[in-house]
Amino acid sequence: MSFKGFVKKFTACLLALVIVLFNTSVGAAEKTARLRSCLETVHMYQVFPIDFITSMAAGSPSRFKSNYDDRYLAFTGQVKFGSVSDNRKSVKVYGADHYIEVDTSEQQVINIAGLLKPGDYVTVYGQVDGKEVDAEYLYINPDFELPSLRYVFYPNLVMEDETITDLAPDGHVSFSIPKEWKDQYVMGRLTNNGVNGYQFFLNAICPQNLTYPENFYIFYFTYDTYLYPVKKNPDKYDVRDIEGLVIKNIMEVVSADFKTDIQGVELQDGTDVDYCTMMYKPKDGNTYILEFVFKPDTTGFVCMLYLYYPNDGAVSHIREAAYVVNSVKN
Repeated sequence: MSFKGFVKKFTACLLALVIVLFNTSVGAAEKTARLRSCLETVHMYQVFPIDFITSMAAGSPSRFKSNYDDRYLAFTGQVKFGSVSDNRKSVKVYGADHYIEVDTSEQQVINIAGLLKPGDYVTVYGQVDGKEVDAEYLYINPDFELPSLRYVFYPNLVMEDETITDLAPDGHVSFSIPKEWKDQYVMGRLTNNGVNGYQFFLNAICPQNLTYPENFYIFYFTYDTYLYPVKKNPDKYDVRDIEGLVIKNIMEVVSADFKTDIQGVELQDGTDVDYCTMMYKPKDGNTYILEFVFKPDTTGFVCMLYLYYPNDGAVSHIREAAYVVNSVKN
């Protein structure tokens, strides 16, 4: 198997868009792969009413287990007399008609569980384990209401999203973006050499950051465009070779012996994706972080690139970027 050459016009198109925001002079950068860290350590919770969860568990235990076991959920309910166990390691949280048993034995929540009083409302963020939920966070008497079925990051970053379905030519790929990303100053369509994609200038989201770049790109590459001859079922090594070529073309100027260290990363739903990160120093003299995430399927792969200047003031939308990565379906 060999690879068709990538057209430089595509490379120049992407790099030109990246370099637009590389005209500022900034100080030293710390070298943290923030997207990977967020994907691996920060959970998204889907919001459900307590009675919906309990009715599912009681009505069809096997269906509940297949749909919800190990899932990350958030729900709000009330604490009653006797809800909190004497050792504070479990709490019964009540909906209108039923309750959920919450394991509060972890160090970060056991002391908060001890503060609960009858009549309090509590929002639980945790992971389903059988018919109980292992709490990761508790929020007592929240002053906000989480909308049902939405995804949320603790404590109240709600993902109100828009779904996009035209990334692949045949429409089989979909992904979701936060509604703030669907703005004429943030979102742009890219099409070049048959490769469809979107760019998102995240530092254009209010409040705007005119000093530091924070960009997110997403593309879909088909195997029949870049493989010759086309292989019916490319294996992991074939796919990673193509992913490496994509990275090299985007970076444009690399040495002949340049190597890409592509690794597997597991998303929250258990899906495996390919991942690569590196520092990049273009002509402006500053150092940037590039994080690539690839999600292959039988006809091609989704390529995502999160690019930023790694300074605390530059990275404001890391959780939204992680949400987009997790939302991809192909």
